[in-house]
Amino acid sequence: MTKIRSLMLASAVLAMLAACSAPEPASPAAQAEAVDATSSTVRVRGTVQSVSDGSMTVQTYDGRTVAVPIAEATRFVWVVSSSLSTLKDGDFVGTATTGPKTALRALELVIFPESMRGTGEGHYPWDIPGVVASRGGGAVESSAMTNGTVESRSAPTAGTAPAQSAMTNGTVAGRDASTGGLVLNIAYEGGTADVAIPEGTPIVRFEPTERSSLAAGQKVYAVIPQGTTSAGFLAMGKDGVTPPM
Repeated sequence: MTKIRSLMLASAVLAMLAACSAPEPASPAAQAEAVDATSSTVRVRGTVQSVSDGSMTVQTYDGRTVAVPIAEATRFVWVVSSSLSTLKDGDFVGTATTGPKTALRALELVIFPESMRGTGEGHYPWDIPGVVASRGGGAVESSAMTNGTVESRSAPTAGTAPAQSAMTNGTVAGRDASTGGLVLNIAYEGGTADVAIPEGTPIVRFEPTERSSLAAGQKVYAVIPQGTTSAGFLAMGKDGVTPPM
């Protein structure tokens, strides 16, 4: 009996020693991928896992954990729910779209504050919008960003657009909500684009805020510009809003 007790005690001691010597699970920050914006702009979309003085870790919609550096120069904004009824002539807006340039159809609409007027004006390639990525959508055939000024309005027409996507940002000059949607004619430096905003399209606004607003659990959209080492822009969903851009 004494021998059995001795063996049991020895086993317990060995188990305790093994537990003490076992490595602790790595923290989300230690497991996170580094962001490399050397050759192109990086856009990160997902849920904040942790926040430190100089960075945050984000669980992206495709299941990766990414470390996003944050600097003093990083601009922070809230993304808040809005509606077409709040849209005014002269507002500066942005919209990710599907379809060819001749038949753009909005996936989302962002209304910018006056302090961000002119942000990203022009027409250039885009990737998978957050409204698609957050729902587990796959890659689109093509995408672009168009930033400019909305100069006229017209009623939406019937039909659907191919599986492409683009982003159009500009200033609202006219709107037509009588049909449950609207078409914005958005002018930017060097061109224009007509964008249909169907009923049910996610509509949000940007509201400037401070770094102290950032917290674990938030849905975010971060942009690390090409050639930089930290986020230049970070949009955080307020009250559970998912940034759709």
